[in-house]
Amino acid sequence: MNRPEFDSPRLSAYGYTAFVVLFLLLPIALGTVVAFSSGDRLEFPLPGFSLRWFQEAWRNVQFVDGLWNSLIIAVCSAALATIAGTGAAIALNHYRFKGHSVVQLAVMLPVSLPGIVLGLGLLFILSPYGMRPGKVAAIFGHATVSIPYVVAMVTAALSNYDRALERASLNLGVSPARTFFKITLPLIRGGVIAGAISAFLISLDNVSLSLFITRGDTLPLRLMQQLLFYADPSIAAMATILLALSLGLLILMLPMVIWRRSR
Repeated sequence: MNRPEFDSPRLSAYGYTAFVVLFLLLPIALGTVVAFSSGDRLEFPLPGFSLRWFQEAWRNVQFVDGLWNSLIIAVCSAALATIAGTGAAIALNHYRFKGHSVVQLAVMLPVSLPGIVLGLGLLFILSPYGMRPGKVAAIFGHATVSIPYVVAMVTAALSNYDRALERASLNLGVSPARTFFKITLPLIRGGVIAGAISAFLISLDNVSLSLFITRGDTLPLRLMQQLLFYADPSIAAMATILLALSLGLLILMLPMVIWRRSR
């Protein structure tokens, strides 16, 4: 006798997955809805709908300056993490050397460390390098956290990579640098771009590290300050703008993913 369809394991798995996804997305959805409130407080249900808090968010000099600082730090740290992470992924994938596992573990270690512990450690090493909390320190700190994600993305792109193409290019007398830009990079471009976008997004909304290695002038920290002292829907409006920016970057990745799957 066949079991009823609603008792099938597949349907149960789909239901559980849908529940988890809704549970994770519900706070984001509520925050986005509150951004359109016509009231003067963070409250739900909304007393009415209005776009005035988006205007207030853009008029807030603290928010705009914080967004600009966050974008500068995110772009620079993403570039640094992409270069370092791509090089590390290629080295770990192509070569086997003594202590390979230890180096691989060290590269991925920032992912497993609590953000507060990592931020405090970075704060202690700023002085020996002649740095103080600020944009430069934030760029290096955020890059440190982002490198493992770039390594993971590029390593995934290298999983089907044929090194014979590199060896053939080198045997033909092509320089290693030209071989990288003409052979290796085009084949792993998807992983590099995905790693760069991940690094950018990780830096853009980072809080734990920024508490220690910045001067409190990034947008997430200024949103926290506003939330502590005067909570109004402009916080939700600016958070919604950040969400839209993040989703926009992810949407830009879709054509690349579709193109790679169609090859």
